Amino acid sequence: MAWNSIIGQEHLKRFLQRTLLQGRLHSAYCFWGPEGVGKDALALEFAKLLQCDSPRRTADSIEACDECSHCRMAARLEHPNIRLIFALPAPARRTDGASALLGLSDEQIAALREELRRKAANPYHNITLPNALQIHIAAIRDLQQTLARSVPLHGRPWVIILSEADRMTLEAANTLLKTLEEPPGRTLILLTTSQREQLPATILSRCQQLYCPPIPDELLFQVLQERHELSPEHARMVTAFAHGSYSRALEFLQSELPELRTQALQLLRTTLKPGHFRRELLHLLEELGAYERNRAELLLQLLLLWLRDALLLRHAPDSTDLYNPDQRDTLQRFLERFPHADLAAMLEAVDSALQGVRQYLQLPLLFAVTFLRCRAAAGLSVSTELTHGVPASL
Repeated sequence: MAWNSIIGQEHLKRFLQRTLLQGRLHSAYCFWGPEGVGKDALALEFAKLLQCDSPRRTADSIEACDECSHCRMAARLEHPNIRLIFALPAPARRTDGASALLGLSDEQIAALREELRRKAANPYHNITLPNALQIHIAAIRDLQQTLARSVPLHGRPWVIILSEADRMTLEAANTLLKTLEEPPGRTLILLTTSQREQLPATILSRCQQLYCPPIPDELLFQVLQERHELSPEHARMVTAFAHGSYSRALEFLQSELPELRTQALQLLRTTLKPGHFRRELLHLLEELGAYERNRAELLLQLLLLWLRDALLLRHAPDSTDLYNPDQRDTLQRFLERFPHADLAAMLEAVDSALQGVRQYLQLPLLFAVTFLRCRAAAGLSVSTELTHGVPASL
């Protein structure tokens, strides 16, 4: 059933079900926690359950049937009683009281429909539209007019979901506050946010706040293997990057992690050549200059995990708790080649670069400094070119 499609968050699933079974439904809830852990998924599933014709009940659980027409409409994000509000591009023209969609171009409308299709297929999908940075007051006014002039169909409640509610402008938040203070009958308002501190205290005080924690690594690792048919090695690598976020894991699945790891190791291998290395390293770094910062950040994260594996193997050669288990032989050769390398200093250099990659203007320079620090930590000279032979591998 659909509750099972939400990864983890078991305590919140049970809480929402008990709340409904015991008739203790609050008028507004705020689901908050890290990005990609299932806040929207919980809100959408709860909204569907409230519209379901034949919910399946036991003594301590209730879930949508997923078969009636209401469930099917809700699953497609097309149910007339469910309103999903999120950041939209500012319309080219504005009219007081007009719908938030008025003024959007045909191209923007087409992009919006595609994003809604993706959200319906995967509630963990982050709706992203060009130039859509805020939830504008027009969206809240449009909502208020709907609630004032219409009644929910089929005797079911309105369910209003504000995804990433922290994106509301101050004017939009103040306007929403009026609805939260005096909610129309049979109306449930669900806010989701990964930046709760950005929401006004007056908004939060009128919501029951529900924390959604990161997904446990063991569970995310299992889901990645089952839903995406990943090998244990690939699933472990993605899990390490995701930090408990399924949407972040999905982004990494599309980022060609193995290829990026190869490039990261190529940079390290070039840096640690005992002979002439500068020209080749600078050439590789020039190529890095064309990368997006997200890509550069991923590359550094991959290198950081690889070096952590090296440090683990140095102290526990038989360890099976590696982020890169397929690299065990390469890691062992690296440790044999550089038995006295200061791995802690190398990790510190890469971690420092990772912390600054978003602010640094010249990525090649940042990488050059980082890899020269790694070379020095490995015990190799950074000021003179040596003439020894070049190793075939780390």
